[in-house]
Amino acid sequence: MGGFVEDNHGDITPDEAVSDIYISSSRWKSPHQFFLAILILAPSFGHVNSNAHPETNRTWSAGGNLDEPIPNVHAMVYDIGYGPEKFDAYVTPHVSTFYGEEAEIRAAAKPSFGGLAGRFANMSPRPLDLYWDPKDGRDGSFIGECGPFGACGTATFPDHRFYFSSHNDPRQRIATFDVDPRRSDYYYDPYEVPGDEIATLKNLEGLTYEEYETYERVQRSRKFAEKYREFAGRDYLVRYPRRSPVHFMWRADHFDQQHWVTTRETHFVDLPPQKELGQIPTKGTDRVLTDNEPRLLTKYRSGEPFLNMTLTVLSCAPRVFEIKNFLSPVEIDHIVHLASGVNLKLSGTGDSNREAEISRTRTSRNSWVRREKTPIIDSVYRRAADLLRINEALLRQRNDKEYSDLDAKESIAEQLQLVHYGVGQEYTAHHDFGYRKQNEPRQPDRFATLLLYLNEGMEGGETSFPRWINAETTDALKVVPEAGKAVLFYSQLPDGNMDDLSQHAAIPVTQGEKWLINLWVREPVY
Repeated sequence: MGGFVEDNHGDITPDEAVSDIYISSSRWKSPHQFFLAILILAPSFGHVNSNAHPETNRTWSAGGNLDEPIPNVHAMVYDIGYGPEKFDAYVTPHVSTFYGEEAEIRAAAKPSFGGLAGRFANMSPRPLDLYWDPKDGRDGSFIGECGPFGACGTATFPDHRFYFSSHNDPRQRIATFDVDPRRSDYYYDPYEVPGDEIATLKNLEGLTYEEYETYERVQRSRKFAEKYREFAGRDYLVRYPRRSPVHFMWRADHFDQQHWVTTRETHFVDLPPQKELGQIPTKGTDRVLTDNEPRLLTKYRSGEPFLNMTLTVLSCAPRVFEIKNFLSPVEIDHIVHLASGVNLKLSGTGDSNREAEISRTRTSRNSWVRREKTPIIDSVYRRAADLLRINEALLRQRNDKEYSDLDAKESIAEQLQLVHYGVGQEYTAHHDFGYRKQNEPRQPDRFATLLLYLNEGMEGGETSFPRWINAETTDALKVVPEAGKAVLFYSQLPDGNMDDLSQHAAIPVTQGEKWLINLWVREPVY
């Protein structure tokens, strides 16, 4: 079978028989060989399909089993006072491996950009507000509310200063933090007396049993974070324990590595008449398209049985991929046309915990587009699901028959964010992830971001990753917008931690304008 490895997860009924074809460039030297393999195998094996359920999906892989352990995840054994424990931690590979070299002969270039994440934990039972201190006598800038035993944060720089204030009195400073270039996590603990356990315990007597239990969980997370930092060389930006992602993650072993995946959600090449572009009324399992069923509005599509999507690795840390021709010109025109009928507002992130800082960091305009808006928008979601190798049902509202093991029926994908940048508009370096509340045990957060460019030819407007690890330049990785191109990057690491290196920016447009749409996918639920 030409080196393919079958991984058959359980019995599949004819109606459920949906196969994925995943080809890695570790075996196939060119797209030509890939297409030849597809033409030979497709009649028997099918294609990547967003309706395939992960537990009953048949996967074909060249160059290894897709379910093999993720590289560079190592067993970390630690003891923080509860006896020996083990955690599978992701350790960033040596930069030489990003160039396909086994020997550690290269050294990582130190980025000229000095930013980093700042996470501030409140270890008290009362809500506090986080402010940025300009250090010049002016009032601080509000960042966000930090709930009881919770955390909040923002992107920051060394020597920045933040403070917690009373929720009712911004002038009452309770704790001050000066940002260290070597550290991202900071804690306000009103009970601990360093070096004096008896005094600490006496202070804790004022807590209720439930509060004390929560305090201990945060304290345990704090101690674990120190062990993790020693082992993995980075800060733990979530609450311990947070499980590793359940969603598939594309490997980024070296620069220019390629992966190919097919989808039946082929390009629209003709625009359907307006009467066929109405909102999709069906819900739940009625939305499912089996492998043998035609796609929506097939007669306006390319006529090909499938669309090949090639992912090319631009960065290994963070994991950034480029996918050219993800959208067709007709699809782009349709999306931009939708923009003409919406009211673009000052851009936000869609994360209510972070809206307070938007006016200082983002100057673009945006609106939101629901998946059900038109069949073309629905097709974009389905194609994105195939690219991400996530069941399309997870990217929409589900009924009780779909993923009954999940208590949430909401989509793990947010609405498409349609964004417009004019001359001088930008989005300074930021992270797409946030910091979850204490009462969110699963800590749902953004897992992957898919940027879809709708135009090209402007000056400026690149998407910048200023902290990518490489051995050649201190400058940022800059991705130039091209109409129809997609950029995929992950905000999470394989061990469930947030990826601080995923910090990115939209460079100011200096001439022309820039249009794009964002698709954010959450892990584990939204």
